[in-house]
Amino acid sequence: MVTELQKLWIWKEAQDLAQLVYEKINDFSFNMALKNQIDRSSQSVCDNIAEMYGAYYFKVKQNSLRIARKEAYETINHIEKMKRRKLCGYEFCEDVMKRYGILIAGINNYIKYVQSSEKEYNEKNNL
Repeated sequence: MVTELQKLWIWKEAQDLAQLVYEKINDFSFNMALKNQIDRSSQSVCDNIAEMYGAYYFKVKQNSLRIARKEAYETINHIEKMKRRKLCGYEFCEDVMKRYGILIAGINNYIKYVQSSEKEYNEKNNL
């Protein structure tokens, strides 16, 4: 059964990117600390989007999305390190960083959507 969360494109893209990064870093025998950082930050993006989806309060939703965005930027930073250290192919790194950039734009748009939903709710309920 497909849940509403699974239909959310930012969550799907975050999952796909986390899996792509995971598969790539497991092919390498480089710095274990860097591998762990990349794996954690890439997985944290989709984890925080899922937390946002399950949250009730608008502020909690926005905070979870901001954390997801922060983790996406951290993942881009780690991938840039891999590229500069030649631990991974240039094209792979550029493609993944570009996809994370698109994902960040999607997260930003979802933050705006949550903010407008909160404003609409507050106006409707005279809050």
